[in-house]
Amino acid sequence: MNRYTALLFSHPELLHEKFSQTDLGQLYLSIPFEQLASTIPPPPHSVSGLGCKPWLDVKGGIALQILKHYLQLSDASLMERINTDWAMQMFCGIQLKSGERIRDKNLPSFWRCYLGKQMDVGKMQKEFADFWKPYMQETSISKQDATCYESRIAHPTDIKLLWECCETEYGWMQEERRKLRLRKSRSNFGRQRKAFLLYQRNRKKTKRAEKKLRKRLLKYLLRLMELMNELVEKYDLKLSKKKIRKIKTLHKIYEQQHQRAYGNADEPIKDRIVSLSKPYIRPIVRGKEAKSVEFGAKVNKLMVDGIGFMEHISFDAFNETTRFDSAIYLHRQLFGKCTHHSADRIYATNKNRKYATSQNIFTNFIPKGKQKAEHSEQASIMRKLLTTNHTTVLEGSFGNEKNHYLLNKINARNQSTEVCWIFFGMMAANASIIANRIAEQTQHKARAA
Repeated sequence: MNRYTALLFSHPELLHEKFSQTDLGQLYLSIPFEQLASTIPPPPHSVSGLGCKPWLDVKGGIALQILKHYLQLSDASLMERINTDWAMQMFCGIQLKSGERIRDKNLPSFWRCYLGKQMDVGKMQKEFADFWKPYMQETSISKQDATCYESRIAHPTDIKLLWECCETEYGWMQEERRKLRLRKSRSNFGRQRKAFLLYQRNRKKTKRAEKKLRKRLLKYLLRLMELMNELVEKYDLKLSKKKIRKIKTLHKIYEQQHQRAYGNADEPIKDRIVSLSKPYIRPIVRGKEAKSVEFGAKVNKLMVDGIGFMEHISFDAFNETTRFDSAIYLHRQLFGKCTHHSADRIYATNKNRKYATSQNIFTNFIPKGKQKAEHSEQASIMRKLLTTNHTTVLEGSFGNEKNHYLLNKINARNQSTEVCWIFFGMMAANASIIANRIAEQTQHKARAA
């Protein structure tokens, strides 16, 4: 700690004044930490008082997630920065003494898991909206669209998925046999691995070779599962809950792939699993040129005055056109009256048109039938403005979040942490916009004075 930093820490008023002048200080002013923390119960260890005193409270845990997305840092890099940056410490509500360090590099991961299990997205978005209203204009105009925030998984194929299952099952079996001091199982693992690698090396993978290897791996996987069951029953092994869940997932994958190999290959498989480590991930067909299929969470997003909110999130594919009235309902919950609403052409169904007309909401949907001449020109100009604003602001926000707030590929490991990751990434993007508006208002008042 240098002399200047030591001087700041010895004068709290000077420290807070200096912090408010930094970018992080302005970002801190745009987030309602007290209100957000009131929606989440504190962790049990902080209430009981047992064990070591926790570094952060709920406000600090939320601040940690915002910082991660705002600065685009890994968990380890984030903790290194916090240990050496007094502004980041103040953002999280702590002040480390000279020579003191937080050595727990898994602290961001712990809070991500805890917040993912405890948070209510609807309540937290309401707190954000209430806090941001004074800095928002045109709150009666909104727009909506859907996008997919992809999970970071290897591009799945049936062969790779089956081999991953074989490799995992074989590893479990050898681990248990090692614990029981038994010799390695003679299950020809090396021969199957060689066949898989030979197939993967081929640039052109024919359907005939794929079908042949799929059936071979299915037979091998069935044999491994039978050997594992015999081992569990013979020695009465006690498996962990996590391993039992994964074994159930593995069995379900075998059933789905068996149906695909020996049944009708064109028949769609319900709730098809594409990843052993993330069985909740589903293929989502988007129909884009670059990516016809994406793997991750599909989010229907509502945007008001440049600020985005999560209207609906699902890891299963859903038709976004059915979320039209739900988005308007969310708008009314957060901001009240809705007079104008824009969306893609896919949303312009008869049902959505009738709903908008019944609620006196003007949309950018191209009208059907002949229109009155005195109103058609003015309405056409308004529709063009809404459409232009929709394509530039809303669709631009998707790229901004994915490129600058760690939402391009989600590195979280389970469903609740992925939702937490996406939510705080979106809110960090919103908070940076509100922080700029607060700074502009402050400068304007200073000039007027």
